[in-house]
Amino acid sequence: MQKPAHWVHRFTRRVAFGLPQTLELPKDPLAWAKDQLLRPHAMDILEQDGTPRTDLPEWVKLLWRMDDVMHAFEKHRLLVRESFEKSGRLSKAAYQAERRREVSIPYHQVEHWKEVQARATTALYGGAPVFERFWHFWTNHFMVAPGNQNNDTLVGPFQRSLREKMLGSFRDMLWHATTHPGMLVYLDNNNNTGPRSKAAREKWTSHSINENLGRELLELFTLSPQSGYGQKDVEAVTLILTGWRDMRPAKSKKMGVPLGTYFDFNFHEPGSQEVMGKTYDALFRPSAKLENLISDLAIHPATARHLARKLCVYFMDDEPPEAAIGHVEKVFTQSKGHLPAVHAAVLDMCWLHLEQTQKFLSPETWLLQTWNLSGLAPPRTPPLDERGGLKTHHLMADLGQALPRCPQPNGWPIRSVDWISKEMLDRRVRFAALLSRDWRQQNGHSRHALEAMCERHFEPESPELKVIRSVLDRGEIGDAYTLFHASPSLLWS
Repeated sequence: MQKPAHWVHRFTRRVAFGLPQTLELPKDPLAWAKDQLLRPHAMDILEQDGTPRTDLPEWVKLLWRMDDVMHAFEKHRLLVRESFEKSGRLSKAAYQAERRREVSIPYHQVEHWKEVQARATTALYGGAPVFERFWHFWTNHFMVAPGNQNNDTLVGPFQRSLREKMLGSFRDMLWHATTHPGMLVYLDNNNNTGPRSKAAREKWTSHSINENLGRELLELFTLSPQSGYGQKDVEAVTLILTGWRDMRPAKSKKMGVPLGTYFDFNFHEPGSQEVMGKTYDALFRPSAKLENLISDLAIHPATARHLARKLCVYFMDDEPPEAAIGHVEKVFTQSKGHLPAVHAAVLDMCWLHLEQTQKFLSPETWLLQTWNLSGLAPPRTPPLDERGGLKTHHLMADLGQALPRCPQPNGWPIRSVDWISKEMLDRRVRFAALLSRDWRQQNGHSRHALEAMCERHFEPESPELKVIRSVLDRGEIGDAYTLFHASPSLLWS
């Protein structure tokens, strides 16, 4: 059945970030959305015309090669260590100035700014916003955030590396995410050492077993606690993960081992481990234990169920229809986790159940939608010096989602109820009011332009439209603009 225009607009906000006023509605919304699943734009810090920005210094560019990423990681660690060594020789003011120049600006400001700026501008101008929404889901599912090992330079490259894996199987994405140095460092698996390993026996390290990654592999990434695994399973997975470490360009670099991830048998727990009733043993190639475990977890029925429900909650409703979860679960199982097929199934369910479900937008999605519908761009100024001005990652923090600094490995909340509070709503209203000044300057204080936006997204007789028109009748265009973006129809999809 053909849906009215405002419902189609809602679908574009449900699975993407809405459509700019300059774009017409797609004649076939599902085809429009599914067509984007297999053609991701090359990610970069983009101009509004979709071309990469050329006005940024070379050291602000995104890092893609693993060698460059690991060199940047080691340099950050070295500079932090050197700054602490200098603290006793410098005055407090001199130390703080050097710390800001050498560490805070490049790694805690610019590193985060460039990744969030690329994430925002690619979502808005990259040509495949539906793909970006699914990428946002997977970067949240496989959460990596700045932590206690000065890993700021690893976060963005890890998240971006998931993009190409969205075109293949969940098994390949799971293997990649689990063994990427970004994940190994974030969850401290680079220090996970078998108690009976050679490194432990010879006392090469003071580290022992670390359950962080083993626990999250079962709890968050695959089975979920509903599957019935126990603490012994977590301990066994942790032992299987021993020896999986990060290789940096340090004096300890092993000859012939590329930078990034490597398996060091000297830190691995020998022998076999049992996980949920199955024994994992690889006498001649111990690293195969993790490969086999990942393969089993990726196609486990509990994993299919967990991911199907999580995808439906993320895109559809806190309590999505059981039929929707079941359909996505079935496609996941039958396709053996082929992600384009799974994503297409989610889109089908979003379209089918659009009128019976509703989703409160996360701060990031709402912010990108606000810019997109208004035709406005994220602030441009990078935090290179003392110049003021808004910064995209600071705006995200003000709205309650301080990318990339997620506080927990379980990611940002995906339930509507977790984002709804008086304080969070007040922050959105204040931001919309702030943005209204830029919009009025761009559109010449045009009542017609705002009414055209309203007509695309509200039903003809909706209470929201009546309120906004009454405010417009008083000549208060800025307040009407704020009400538009803070209206229930624009806060929910």
